[in-house]
Amino acid sequence: MNHSKKVILFILLVTSIQLVLSAFSKEIVAYYPYFKNVNLLSDILVKEKTAKGEIKIKQKSKSFTAEGHLINEFDDYQKKNTLIRFNTDTLIPALPKITQKMLQLAEGKNVKIRIAWFGDSQIEGDFITQDVREQLQNYFGQQKGVGYVPISCVSSDFRRTAKVFLNGDFNVDNFKKQEHNSGLFLSGYSFFSNNLEVDFRDNIKKNATQKTQKWLLYGRGDTIAVKINDSVVKLPANSEFNRVLIGSGVSSKAKFTLYAKHTPVYGVSSEPQSGIVLDNYSFRGITGVELKKISSSLLAELDKIGYYDLIVFQYGVNLLFQPNDTNYDYYYRGMRPMLKKFQNNMPNTEFLLFSCSDRAFNYDGQWKTAIGIDSLIQTQARLSYDTNTPFYNFYKSIGGNGTIVKWADSIVPFANKDYIHFNYKGAKAVSKTIFKALINDYQKAVTLKKLNKPVITTAPVNVKVPVRNKQVAPNSPMITPKAEKPIIKADSI
Repeated sequence: MNHSKKVILFILLVTSIQLVLSAFSKEIVAYYPYFKNVNLLSDILVKEKTAKGEIKIKQKSKSFTAEGHLINEFDDYQKKNTLIRFNTDTLIPALPKITQKMLQLAEGKNVKIRIAWFGDSQIEGDFITQDVREQLQNYFGQQKGVGYVPISCVSSDFRRTAKVFLNGDFNVDNFKKQEHNSGLFLSGYSFFSNNLEVDFRDNIKKNATQKTQKWLLYGRGDTIAVKINDSVVKLPANSEFNRVLIGSGVSSKAKFTLYAKHTPVYGVSSEPQSGIVLDNYSFRGITGVELKKISSSLLAELDKIGYYDLIVFQYGVNLLFQPNDTNYDYYYRGMRPMLKKFQNNMPNTEFLLFSCSDRAFNYDGQWKTAIGIDSLIQTQARLSYDTNTPFYNFYKSIGGNGTIVKWADSIVPFANKDYIHFNYKGAKAVSKTIFKALINDYQKAVTLKKLNKPVITTAPVNVKVPVRNKQVAPNSPMITPKAEKPIIKADSI
């Protein structure tokens, strides 16, 4: 009997010692590495399952640079109102290249910053992007313009910032239907017509003396002909991306006729000669994976001429189509190759990945935020982390859980009763939140400049290595304008 008690006491003593070693394993292993496998609590501490199936990642001690600055770690994806670049100094801008060009704009230099903003129906009709564009242009006191506008799309009727009136027949290729042997543009659209009259109008309010450039964008084909007034000129279509200036002056309008039966026409870009250009690329019902259909050669040509400084991906709500889904690993597997494709073909462009916004379902008679939204946002953050893409937690920044229900059910609603889409008031409200995050990132560059420190570094976070921001000027063909009446003159790209 006494022998049994001794055995039990010995087992309890050994177990207690092991529990103490496990609880303080980090401190002990630092001095006695051979204790690294003695941790009875490892399965408990590493991760725990939540009621919704989400994996809760163990909180780690914070990491610092050699200068003592905090480093952005994965858990920081939950921060709101902040652009996060993982594994970098928190004092360095998440978008160093574009913020450096913003510094040049603030100094009054003749610089153009071009942003491509991809999204689903939440941004169609220029929702959200029209307000972000306006706020950026106002902040830097620059000239204005609507940027890219497709020849036609599902939001044409209710878009306020631009109108395109058409006369004639045309065919359309898009992400969901592609009949021609030609590539799609970034918008997911390409247009073909043998005789199409186009009346384009940029409705952005501008200074009465500001000149606006109107560019026709098109792709590779046999030839394309453009008629302005009574002058018709054939233009080469040898590249995946071609643009021709069809007007420049104080007028915000452009009228022309297209002859492009076998050449894809992408749309029109109305933009200032310098400042911020923000292009809205909305396509209803997609998740972002569809962008893989855009050709690598088109992306490479855009990068070669330095066309885009920043590309924003804003997707997610269309993944929440089943109210009880909590696993989005399939989205990671589909989206990661698309992101890498863009990055590999556009190494001179910066990228920013948004989390989804809030979306609600009816659970037992009550509208509530989708139960899988935390899991989806964590998946999107993992995409960002694994591809070294800056991340913005859109969901947290606009209010998080319950926001879309509150906004839709308010006396003055900010969202529609589908509990997915913002109305005009809501779009303007969230745009202010996005703008604030972008300017906060820019202010980091302002601070670094005041301290005479580099904004752009390519070395690890604890090493300071300044890198020149090399700017490439586009080399594009032009229809040389004369006052308000363009005279067509074509050059090869």
